[in-house]
Amino acid sequence: MPWNPPHLTAPQVIVRLAETGDVPQIARYFQDNREHLTGSRPLVGEEFFTEGFWAAQVRANLAEFREGKSVRFFIFDRANPERVIGNANFTQIFRAPAHYCMLGYGLDSGYQGRGMMREALELAIGYMFREQNLHRIQANYVPRNERSGGLLRRLGFTVEGFARDYLLLNGRWEDHILTSKLNPDWRAG
Repeated sequence: MPWNPPHLTAPQVIVRLAETGDVPQIARYFQDNREHLTGSRPLVGEEFFTEGFWAAQVRANLAEFREGKSVRFFIFDRANPERVIGNANFTQIFRAPAHYCMLGYGLDSGYQGRGMMREALELAIGYMFREQNLHRIQANYVPRNERSGGLLRRLGFTVEGFARDYLLLNGRWEDHILTSKLNPDWRAG
């Protein structure tokens, strides 16, 4: 398992773990997209939108990475490399015998429709398969979120089922479509 935090680049995006200096931009991203992202996460308090919260969270994210528990990427606009435009979290990492994790992601509303999330997730998924050697990545979405469903299909995720009242998001139980992508190059070790 690699200890050095990854720094991935593509034509439009940079994908990496956050550093302390990114905290103001992370807080801004969540503040600016407060309404846009509300339906895709659990209820959060006002502290979630503060720099103090994100300073602690950035430290916690790095600790989880080093412990092999999660890889919580932030997505930066390559044309403006300080600007956080999204996130992609690979959480609930389980090693043997499952070798899988859960993927959750979000993108600034002003950046949708440009292929930036697809570019970012292609990089991040490639990293999780090659460097973290996971066999399976699961990603689930609310049925009305057709944009997310289309993105997962384009990334090669397969629909595996439907779960009623799967997650409590924004104070409401939401059904989810369950998908996964398998690593064709997984190595036993």
